[in-house]
Amino acid sequence: MKNLFYLLLILVSCSNQKKSSMKEGTNINIPIIPKEKQFTYSVAVTVYSPYELYINDIAAEKSTEVGANAVVDMNPYMLGNGTHTIRLKLLPQKDKEFLDKEAYDMAHFEVYKVILDEKRNVEYNEEIMKLPLPPMPTPLPYVEMEWEVEITDLPYKLEGWKNSKVFKKEDSLEIKKQVVAYYEELRDILNDGEAEEWINRISRERKEIWTCLYEEESNINENVESLKEDVYQKYKNHMLPLEDYELFFYANGRILSLERKETEEFEGYDANIKGWGPLIYKTDSGGVYHIGMMIHMPKGSDKFKVIR
Repeated sequence: MKNLFYLLLILVSCSNQKKSSMKEGTNINIPIIPKEKQFTYSVAVTVYSPYELYINDIAAEKSTEVGANAVVDMNPYMLGNGTHTIRLKLLPQKDKEFLDKEAYDMAHFEVYKVILDEKRNVEYNEEIMKLPLPPMPTPLPYVEMEWEVEITDLPYKLEGWKNSKVFKKEDSLEIKKQVVAYYEELRDILNDGEAEEWINRISRERKEIWTCLYEEESNINENVESLKEDVYQKYKNHMLPLEDYELFFYANGRILSLERKETEEFEGYDANIKGWGPLIYKTDSGGVYHIGMMIHMPKGSDKFKVIR
């Protein structure tokens, strides 16, 4: 068996612009924000066990790896200024019942405020908060913690999922049918190579991502064309069937997501793809990749939309 080499495809070709054609007759307006106000908040993660990181009750990162040294942007999960929650869950390593105490003691997490230049290099960097871990005197099967951080200098305000329909977990069976049907629509759009329709489906999500991550105005058209090219060259006739997934509720029931269950093997690789989105494609060379996707139902609508 081969070791899986995969890419978590985050369609974050971020962009910041006034007006750009997403498709004929459709314009998207992005505010231009001065560089000195383009603050990005991030959680710096140094961990030696699997973990899950949630920003405002939305999964920002789920890792099954033994160790990670990562920086996770918070902006895509923050609609504007106010009090924001960070929740962290540390999990035991594979085939272990409890967290490893030595690995636990070495882990650390911090919140940073940065400004990035056009090449995404750090121009300004400030540590604003440490996320302290409580002592673990006896082995535990997991540790879960939550903190609040007050943010007052974000230069944007997004609608996002603020007024989206709230779904209840007790209705999971019926909701899951509707969610699966929508993901099947998305899969078919990609597999059929319908690039314009794909751009139409993700246009609101792209607008919000491009706004909160301050992409350059000059990159918008290039990013859109790149997304279309992905549909033609990567996804068309390469999407795998949707299968073996779970339904997750985020943002207090306002965001829904299908995610793959734990695996020992996938498409000929020794791999655990737990947490992957179900929109998975396989290249001609055998590489396996997935497209992360969360959905919601906007206020006053009875149809799902892509939100993150």
